[in-house]
Amino acid sequence: MKKPIGFLEQSAFRSFWNDGLLDVMLGLAILLVGISWWQDAPVLGILFPPIAVSLWHPIRKKLVEPRMGFVEFSGSREIKARSFRYGLASFFAGTMLLGVLIYSLWNNEILPKPAEWVGGFPLVLTGIPAVFFALFTGCKRFSVYGLIMFVSAIELVILGREPHEGLIACGVIILISGLVILTRFITRYPVPTDDPS
Repeated sequence: MKKPIGFLEQSAFRSFWNDGLLDVMLGLAILLVGISWWQDAPVLGILFPPIAVSLWHPIRKKLVEPRMGFVEFSGSREIKARSFRYGLASFFAGTMLLGVLIYSLWNNEILPKPAEWVGGFPLVLTGIPAVFFALFTGCKRFSVYGLIMFVSAIELVILGREPHEGLIACGVIILISGLVILTRFITRYPVPTDDPS
């Protein structure tokens, strides 16, 4: 029995994200956001998600496409994918800005002292788009990343730790996972060389 075109396109769309590059960019962005908070420059953290999103396509073009070729999906799926990428970057940047603003106002006692859960607030806001991305692409590992961030947020609250500690830890975990997936991909699919014969 032939599978419908929509199902085949969905399978191809899911495998499109399985090279690990997006994981690397996500982990690196979260790690750099955490480091910027740690160094008392949280406003800089707003820059990293959009930079990561904008670098993903040219890096993919140089690193992944020579190995796997270029995939062109239907117009509607391409528009959805592009909109989702930009929406994801905007969401990350916006939530980081919101987190920085609220945390700074509470720390400077401009607003009443925060509830105990404020330390986990940035990780919760970061985990939400990871879950949305898992639903959008069908790649379950992004749900796992979201779960790790939610659990880390709870742990931060229980232990009374600073937000940057959870961001750095989760960033490192996702970055390592992405590097493992990307290394396997590069090893499995070397760049084809032209046959001189």
